[in-house]
Amino acid sequence: MQFPISSKVLPLTIAGILSTGMISANTALADNAQETVSVTPGRTVNPTEVRVMSRYAAHILHYIADARSAINAKNIRAAKSDLNRAHSLIGLLRLEQPTAIVRDHISVAKQHLDYESVEEVTNDLVPIEASLSEIEAFVPVEKARKHTRFARERLKKNDKAGAKKELEAADAALIYTEVDLPIASTSRNINLAQLALDNNQLEQADDALNQAEEGVKFLSTTVVAPITQARNSLWQASKDYIDKDYTAVKEDIARAGVWLDKAAQSTDNTTRKEAGKLKRELEGIRGKIDQRGESSQSSLKNMWHRSQALAEREVEKMSAEWGKLRADSEAKVILIDAKLRIAYAESAQFTQGKSREVDNELDAASADLARAAKVSSKTLAEKIHTLSDKLAKIKRSEKDHSAEAHKRYELIKADLRQTIHDL
Repeated sequence: MQFPISSKVLPLTIAGILSTGMISANTALADNAQETVSVTPGRTVNPTEVRVMSRYAAHILHYIADARSAINAKNIRAAKSDLNRAHSLIGLLRLEQPTAIVRDHISVAKQHLDYESVEEVTNDLVPIEASLSEIEAFVPVEKARKHTRFARERLKKNDKAGAKKELEAADAALIYTEVDLPIASTSRNINLAQLALDNNQLEQADDALNQAEEGVKFLSTTVVAPITQARNSLWQASKDYIDKDYTAVKEDIARAGVWLDKAAQSTDNTTRKEAGKLKRELEGIRGKIDQRGESSQSSLKNMWHRSQALAEREVEKMSAEWGKLRADSEAKVILIDAKLRIAYAESAQFTQGKSREVDNELDAASADLARAAKVSSKTLAEKIHTLSDKLAKIKRSEKDHSAEAHKRYELIKADLRQTIHDL
């Protein structure tokens, strides 16, 4: 079972790992012993957390580089030792994600299933549900919430085994794309390298570590990418508008505009095009803030949802580049675009009520799923056909603004997110 690590214990733990092989890193961390990540409810990653994530990434990258040097010198024992240290740091980094608190609560509930009463374990679900509410502004939680609800239903029937499966599914559904994807890619490639080293396949091990380095490099920059920063500012603008702090809203919009200008210079066509559209729309409502109408609030919410989808897409596209030699890599790229279309349709349906846009986006997403299925392995194609059936149900209720209709969008996005994450 995982336990939260206090601000005093974590730096000492890191130092213990680093002291065995990297004196300079140990000194750097000792000099900043209080520079740890804290997760505050209802907000995105802050500058202090960005620095700490970048520091983790630098240390992990150092160990991977040491391992590659050892491989070049045919020192397999040293390479394995370096990769074990890199893995340890990745584990600590995972503990510092916004989802870590929820996962700790889930872990406690799963442990209690072995020896506590059904009533006690049911009480354990309360902090899980509360923690999900705290992070839902920037981490998709609908699927985890669904499985937590199913766990509660299982417990009512005294089905502890079923409740445990639902809690495990809730844990697996918690994906913070901007950090989880590069971490997963890095960890997967380190595992491949270790396996290759076990079989004395030095060239294959080095190739895997070359891919691992790409994931680490992206990890240190993903949370400060322009479209991610624009999303953060738009989320804050939406929040400040609800709080009627209109001066703050104008400042948030100005910051979002700066980041959208930078995102509009992206080499990715979709990011460049959509960031430009968002910037133009932002300029359109700038002078309407003082009118304090519901239309401005809806527009801000719509832009935040779209920027959120774009931020996820940027990370997912990069992960597709890392794994372009993996099976189903072509399908992965198409699925990423399908998820973006579905997110745009959701935003158009629930924040703006634009039926034509909803139709267009859902039709494009449906076509993307059909294309992805054609270039997929049999197992993946079966998953995609299931997703297509779910999308068809959404298309039949595109004028439905109920909570149930909204949940269907969230669940299909969660399924796509999990599929993309696993490829």
